[in-house]
Amino acid sequence: MPLGIASCNSLVTTRDRRAAAHIIDLVARAPLRIAVLAALVVCAPRAYALDPSRTLSQYVHRIWQVQQGLPQASIHVVLQTRDGYVWLGTETGLVKFDGVRFTSVDDLGGAAIGRVWVTSLLEDEQGALWIGTDGAGVIQLRRGTRTQYGERNGLPPGPVRCLVSDRRGGVWACTPHGLAEIARGEVRVFGAADGLPSSDVSAACAAPDGTLIAASSDASIARWDRTRFRARRLALPESAVVQSLLCAGDGTIWAGTSTGLVRVRGDREDRLSRANGLADDSILTLAQSGGTVFAGTKNGFSRITGDDVDSFRPQDGLSQSTVYSIYEDREGSLWVGTKHGLNQFLDGRAIPYTTSEGLPSNNTGPILQDSAGTTWVGTLGAGLARFDGRRFAAMTTRDGLASNTITALADDARGDLWVGTDAGLNRVHDGRVAGTWTTRGGLPSNRVGALYRDRRGTIWIATSSGVAAFHDGTLTRAPDPRADADEPILAFADDRAHGLVAAPESASPLRRRADAVYQDRDGLVWIGTLGDGLRLDDHGRVFTFSVEDGLFDDVIYGIAEDDRGRLWMACSKGIFSVSRSELRQRAAGARPTVVSAPYSPLDALRTIECQPGVQPAIARARDGRLWFSTIRGVLVIDPDRTEPRFAPPTVAIEEVTINGVRRAPQEIGELSSGRNNVEFSYTGLSFVAPSRITFRYKLEGFDEHWIAAGARRQAFYTNLPPGRFRFHVAACRPDGSCNETPAAVAFVILPRLYQRAWFFPAWIAALAAAGWAAYRLRIRRLRERFSLILAERARIARELHDTLLQGFAGITMAMQALASRLQTSDDRAALEDIVRDAGAALSEARRSLSGLRHRDPASGLAAAVEQTARQLAESSDVRLELTIDDRPRELPPDVEYNLLRIAQEAIANAVRHSGAKTVHVSLDGAPDRVHLFVSDDGRGFDGGVAPPAGHYGLIGMKERAAHIGADLQLTSAPGRGTTVAVQVEA
Repeated sequence: MPLGIASCNSLVTTRDRRAAAHIIDLVARAPLRIAVLAALVVCAPRAYALDPSRTLSQYVHRIWQVQQGLPQASIHVVLQTRDGYVWLGTETGLVKFDGVRFTSVDDLGGAAIGRVWVTSLLEDEQGALWIGTDGAGVIQLRRGTRTQYGERNGLPPGPVRCLVSDRRGGVWACTPHGLAEIARGEVRVFGAADGLPSSDVSAACAAPDGTLIAASSDASIARWDRTRFRARRLALPESAVVQSLLCAGDGTIWAGTSTGLVRVRGDREDRLSRANGLADDSILTLAQSGGTVFAGTKNGFSRITGDDVDSFRPQDGLSQSTVYSIYEDREGSLWVGTKHGLNQFLDGRAIPYTTSEGLPSNNTGPILQDSAGTTWVGTLGAGLARFDGRRFAAMTTRDGLASNTITALADDARGDLWVGTDAGLNRVHDGRVAGTWTTRGGLPSNRVGALYRDRRGTIWIATSSGVAAFHDGTLTRAPDPRADADEPILAFADDRAHGLVAAPESASPLRRRADAVYQDRDGLVWIGTLGDGLRLDDHGRVFTFSVEDGLFDDVIYGIAEDDRGRLWMACSKGIFSVSRSELRQRAAGARPTVVSAPYSPLDALRTIECQPGVQPAIARARDGRLWFSTIRGVLVIDPDRTEPRFAPPTVAIEEVTINGVRRAPQEIGELSSGRNNVEFSYTGLSFVAPSRITFRYKLEGFDEHWIAAGARRQAFYTNLPPGRFRFHVAACRPDGSCNETPAAVAFVILPRLYQRAWFFPAWIAALAAAGWAAYRLRIRRLRERFSLILAERARIARELHDTLLQGFAGITMAMQALASRLQTSDDRAALEDIVRDAGAALSEARRSLSGLRHRDPASGLAAAVEQTARQLAESSDVRLELTIDDRPRELPPDVEYNLLRIAQEAIANAVRHSGAKTVHVSLDGAPDRVHLFVSDDGRGFDGGVAPPAGHYGLIGMKERAAHIGADLQLTSAPGRGTTVAVQVEA
């Protein structure tokens, strides 16, 4: 195999091993350059994985049990699918976990699962989820379709102990009655007849070259050569049982048995047991991360790296002793499922050192890294610990220390370590106690509170009863460097301008005692107090900073500075940092407050409280890391890495609630009108710091900008207008970087009837049509009423004609007969005048009677005007000129009647009163209007003068014209005749 790919140990999961095996198979036949590239890809380290230099107890450890929301505490299998969710197989069913919420899954994509005992899980290359159960066979879930394989399909009865996929897309299930292959919907069972040493198959795995390895309960393993199995018994006791199997990326086979862990390399076998540091000899599960193998046992789990074995047991904090499953996710977190809870191990932002890592006591005291790079940690009761980078070595009173309670540390120019205790002072040279001083040797008191080496190399020793100095090999009582020396000194600093600075327990200008003094690179002296916050001595000018100014705590035990200009402080509430420039700006009045950045172990169940009364409480190492003394061990923080390492989390939209009804995101599509109250439930799929993930979202088509949601995992929209929308949500890390491919779901809200674009135009058109119909109906009703009026007028006309006019005509005829018999001319002349007047009145009555009758179109307005004009002109010498358009006109009866009366009045005035010789009458009918024109050549009159009293002809004509909506124009002047013109719309 080219380039030593067989020795590559960077493949970390079974999913990665399958991909790597495929690459290896390709490069075996590839040219050199391709082989090199493939080897780099295969052997490249993971971007996110647990730091192998840490012990298991130094990882951040989280536990979830029923009290934390876990539906069932026995976790038999853990799997992360490609969508980012972590799936848990429990004794009551399948559980989905997003880092914050556990969800029992009885239905997945429309496929019912039920409450089954899940023993194994597998995601194949097509994304289908395979579920092995204890008694319900194997369930396959693919795109919402559920397929179950059981005894009806030929699957052997009993629990499914493992699921393994091969390169050809087949899935192998381990059962007590054979190894079953499920391929293309069919089940094929292999047993002893196929080469297996026993049909009771307990475990299986796929080697990097694709070969299937199976283990049987009789401590044998068998390799599948695609025709039959080739068995091999392991060198184990007769009672041994193989319980788990791991095919490592380098070709090694690891067999977890009831009597230890067996490593098979070719023909060589090595067995590890409790004697080698394993947590227990009964190995229940195996997993790999790079070159590291994890073994879950009945008493915790172990990590095997080369020949090093590190174990983590219930006494170290594991949720329970029986480990069923170990799994590494894509972010490098290690998941451990036990009989009573889910455990997660991940790199924290700080590295803790406790008794689990060899520290003599967790009640730590001062910390110092000497000039040789050795780190020294004092304890309060267990002596002094020396750390060489891997292990702690303790030094106690047995080794010559004055006391096991270490209160102060300092080193001198020769590299010796000075150790202050509550019972004297020691000097350590080359790892051994080289000198001891007490009150007998010149110390003011045996209780040493602080040690400090100044620029001249002098070691200053602050005791409870005064100050001593060690210089040039001599210890002498020294004058107190303070003006007020009533209180013991707890900390020193070296002011380049004013010499030694000492912080007392209580002295002006400090109201309360100081516990830390630090001089920065600019010569400024920072003093931490036990209740009054932080003080700055800027060359004689003193400023105080407290919680009100933005400080995290007013009780400060230690001060140190990093390379970025931030002051780190150990305090009673933990650890925090503040920008030095912000503090100086606050002191100058240039900013109202400062911003503290507390270090809080949100990822772990640790509480942090730093140690008071020890000097120094913080040590800065050569690599820039800061060592803090706490009441629960030592905490090491890298200031350049204060946030957890993980990629911007993927985000998933889990559910959409529409008007109170829950729907899957892919189901909403088109929403009917009125369904406009929408709630989106989403989550961020990162398990490093899930509580610190923040979100932002935007509803495209409604929101103009992204909305910051913080840690909230729901978005609410009420009374959305109709339209097309697309909801986007992105998850962001604590540093503010967000996922560049946010999750999205599109949907449409249909408008209500009145919200559609055509509704208002149609509504206006409908209103117009309704108005027009109402108008036509009214006109129809008016015409019907007018027809009734005309009928009534016709009836009256008939009555008048048959009664009054006939009688009046008879009287006239009788008077004419009488006039012919009269003898005297005067009487005859008088009676003839009466007869003429009566005839004229009779003619007028006939004309009025004819106006009451409804005429047909053939004898309409034109005939009536012509008849009226001729009758009025008969009794005078006036010459009548008629221009009549006798085409039928469809005019309403009231219009015809009023036009006739206007014509009658105008002709009568011209004939009787104007003295005219000629009267011209014209009636013209255009398509859309009618013109009536009456003119004479009479004497005329002044149109601006009101008519005499009792003459209402002109007024009547105007009123009639206005009644029918006609336009009447009257033109006259003295001596120029009169013209009456009327125009009405047809």
